Amino acid sequence: PGCSFGMHPDLSWLSRRRARLPSSSPVIQDLWRDGRSRSTSLTTRSSRWPLCVDPQMQAVNWLKRKEEKAGLIVKTLNDEYIKHLEIAIQYGNPMLFENLDEELDPMLDPVLEKRTVIENGARMITLGDNKIEWNENFQLYLTTKLSNPRYTPETMGKVSIVNYMVTLEGLAAQLLNVVVEKERFDLHEQSVTLVRKVAEGKRTILELEDTLLDLLSNADGSLLDNVELINTLVKSKTTSDEVTESLKIAEATGKEITEASALYRPVSIRAAILYFVLYDLATVDPMYQFSLDAYKDLFLLSIEKAPKSSKEEPKEALEE
Repeated sequence: PGCSFGMHPDLSWLSRRRARLPSSSPVIQDLWRDGRSRSTSLTTRSSRWPLCVDPQMQAVNWLKRKEEKAGLIVKTLNDEYIKHLEIAIQYGNPMLFENLDEELDPMLDPVLEKRTVIENGARMITLGDNKIEWNENFQLYLTTKLSNPRYTPETMGKVSIVNYMVTLEGLAAQLLNVVVEKERFDLHEQSVTLVRKVAEGKRTILELEDTLLDLLSNADGSLLDNVELINTLVKSKTTSDEVTESLKIAEATGKEITEASALYRPVSIRAAILYFVLYDLATVDPMYQFSLDAYKDLFLLSIEKAPKSSKEEPKEALEE
């Protein structure tokens, strides 16, 4: 006797699972390579809206690139933002509030707390005097340039505080990418290709799993009589084996790239230490404030203007 499966009553979880599949876009690649993926995961997957502590504007720059094609709306709480917020909620656009202080506008409370109700089958939210439909694609991001904000317990209970402040280790990883891209562009290209290949491989595996789950949940009668399901199983097994093998090769290649890049690590560490020395000068006088992007530009310029070494090997050149 064959086994039979009934229709799953709600397959919305499949679409949610697909939405969480790893992206292979250059934006995500950069974050994986310089060690900020933990902060970005909290930003995109937290159950509450994220409030990013972002004095170096890393989160702002990343969010603007990430959500550009989705029609990101950028405002501050000093702007007339209510109408824009209503449009974003209704049409499912992402919205970013930047340069926040330590106090949030109470008008945002219904959105922060997601005070929605179901009316006539539609999810609704009241914002001020207006009741608007809640689009499930809506995303809200909050950022502040304050390096040590002191939010009230009430505020911290409404949002997820995500720390984007650059660390010595994280900055060294970012600057290492800059050095490698400048000195060994071939190595940089291999690294980018590797990250993309790994991300696409993992995505393929998850998509195959979703396809099988979808077919199983909709299967009628005996599974042995379901030709489409059997063919999909065979194809999935073959593809999964190929992807798994390619991931093993990619892992070995990644180790080789890491070892080659490690030759330039002393340069990135020294540059990262220097950044934090300069950063602390702002405590002496505010005029010494500068952005991380400006420092990276200066770092790149110093590499370009550095005298060429007579040594052929990178290790010998660095020790010269």
